[in-house]
Amino acid sequence: YKKYGMLVYAVSLLAIPALFALIKYGPDIIFLDQNLLFYILIGLLFFVCFNLLRDGFKRGPVARDRILVLMILMTFNVVFWALFEQAGSSLTLFADRNVDRSVFGWFSMTASQTQVFNPLFIILFGSIFSVMWVSLARIGKNPNIPMKFGLGIIQLGLGYLVLLLGIKVAGTDAMVPLVFLGLMYLLHTTGELFLSPIGLSMITKLSPKHMTGSAMGAWFLSAAFSMHVASGLAVLTGGGEEGEAAGEAVIQLSAAEQLENFGSVFGNMGYVAVGIGVLLVLLSKPLNKMMHGVE
Repeated sequence: YKKYGMLVYAVSLLAIPALFALIKYGPDIIFLDQNLLFYILIGLLFFVCFNLLRDGFKRGPVARDRILVLMILMTFNVVFWALFEQAGSSLTLFADRNVDRSVFGWFSMTASQTQVFNPLFIILFGSIFSVMWVSLARIGKNPNIPMKFGLGIIQLGLGYLVLLLGIKVAGTDAMVPLVFLGLMYLLHTTGELFLSPIGLSMITKLSPKHMTGSAMGAWFLSAAFSMHVASGLAVLTGGGEEGEAAGEAVIQLSAAEQLENFGSVFGNMGYVAVGIGVLLVLLSKPLNKMMHGVE
């Protein structure tokens, strides 16, 4: 601490004006390339992960195995959040353009108001899931961490497939009933409750004590990377070329063409997510063994 403590404080203070400039001016402050921030993010993520792996391999087979599991689950975490975070972009555009947002004929929701489903379901089911995990642990039936990750990703994929079903039964007006969007958010929320609450707890349990801070940083860097991937996926729903903002090309299409494009992208997301989730479920037993008793 005596050797590096002041250096940490100095670097932290210098980061404040840099972060302020990025928030205020955005990518315009980067003179070389708007993707520079992404490259910096990837570089930092690989640097931190390399240090974690190197330290784990130095400390013997138990630490090595736990760090490897941490890296594997971090990769699956990127997949989950890249698909989950379509909520604020492509799914809201979908709600705006191809969803009948009438609620029992009483009133019509705006597209942005459909974002209420996720927090509402979190409030309704959060405590239930908490009690459920405790009860399952008491009788020795609590799924292991990799299994929970896999089941969470499967539910995420099923949510998109429910939406695909709604798209297929849409009428001639190319409008999907609101109930399908609500069911999708329900499955996304239950998937989130399988995965998100245990993420940080898993980090502290699997990482060496002196590397917990770095492991936390890697976890949040992976989350940031997933947001970048999410933005790229959202572009696909616009039907435009890479780099076009999601929705720029969609607005020039007919409602039926928009619906077809959304169905193609969301359907592929659903099938891929279910497949990846099943893969992780199949790997859960050997991964759990590599965790050496961490629950």
